[in-house]
Amino acid sequence: MFKKLFAFGAKTDPGLNEQDAQEVSLVRAAQQGDHGAFRMLYDSYHGQLYNLTYYTLKDSQLAEDTLQSVFLKIYQGLPGYRFESSFKTWAFRIAVNEARNQLRNKKSELPLTVISGSPQEIHEAPGPDEKQLLQQREAIVRRALMELSPKMRIVIVLKYIDGLSYDEIATVLDCSPGTVASRLNRALEKLEALLAPFRSLL
Repeated sequence: MFKKLFAFGAKTDPGLNEQDAQEVSLVRAAQQGDHGAFRMLYDSYHGQLYNLTYYTLKDSQLAEDTLQSVFLKIYQGLPGYRFESSFKTWAFRIAVNEARNQLRNKKSELPLTVISGSPQEIHEAPGPDEKQLLQQREAIVRRALMELSPKMRIVIVLKYIDGLSYDEIATVLDCSPGTVASRLNRALEKLEALLAPFRSLL
């Protein structure tokens, strides 16, 4: 169910060996000062890391600013990167840490019903066409996601929007896969409750 709901932000990650080998080559080239190689890494991960910073910070401009800091730290950290974990999980870990630093200064947001209108108001809206309905569904899911705590929001984004595996998420968050599974289950339960008033629209 949730893979379908979050399809609007999902990135495919087939994890092919050839792709992994190409990425290692790009990273090594970037470590040697190849700006073109670093640009390719930037292009490969910009969207996924933006998803993470945006859904963590709930502010598009702050997310963009934070993302620039993330890639600056990635660039500066490349000489010390030793391939002890995948570049992907290393980059995501930098992004998580940077987003958490920014999050400390964030204030609480308005409740879901204030942001999106009451369930009754949404149900009474004029009947949308298929495209409008899809956009409405996406907006409802995004708003519900923003109501989760940062810890819950991060695991949902990493799993269902950025497509990381349990092991990769565990590496990024520095916890066990079991902790990831437990946190994800709690997050999905909370999200189900938030989406319950809008179930007929989803």
